Amino acid sequence: MDASGYGIVIFSTDLFNDYIKNKKWKAKKYMSWFNKNKEHFYQIIKDGIIFPIYNICKFEYEIFIKINECDDKIPNGYREIYKYNDFFMEIGNNNKLCFANFAFIDNSINLIKQNITEESHMHKTFQDKTNDFKFEKYNYALGLDMKMGKYNYNLFGLKRIKEKLRQSKNYAFLFEYTSNENAINDNFNKDNEKYEYDIYKVENKLK
Repeated sequence: MDASGYGIVIFSTDLFNDYIKNKKWKAKKYMSWFNKNKEHFYQIIKDGIIFPIYNICKFEYEIFIKINECDDKIPNGYREIYKYNDFFMEIGNNNKLCFANFAFIDNSINLIKQNITEESHMHKTFQDKTNDFKFEKYNYALGLDMKMGKYNYNLFGLKRIKEKLRQSKNYAFLFEYTSNENAINDNFNKDNEKYEYDIYKVENKLK
């Protein structure tokens, strides 16, 4: 997941589209519009429609998902930098969850309206070891098949134990979802103004 646009947003596209329609909000670029209408940005978080992770480094994050397997086991090759518990997410009848960067939210409004949850581009990338270039796939949005309903989830910030040469490829997020129709939405109280989600910054504070 490429965190272009300074963050990642997690949401169910059909619930998001219904919410925007019911509110009668008009926007050509969602994040730009939210930036100018902060009260609406805060409200959509409070209502549990989106969860943004912003103010993070523009790195390429691995995304790991566990569903109904809350055993605190993290992926091989990674170590835990932080863990935050008891977030809320609701999945609509499309049975799909979308992880998208802010650039996708801003520039791909037509895809979102069609409930398309995947977008990627190929970019020419400099290779440190060979002083050469190659094309790499950058994911701006990733879709996950997930049953409709309400969930609690825990969020882990991870780092590779054996680091890669490019620092931007050393970090990951693990989302640990548990189905719970009685889940309570307390996401706004875990907003980026109160919690630090930048794995790189947290790691350096712990040194």
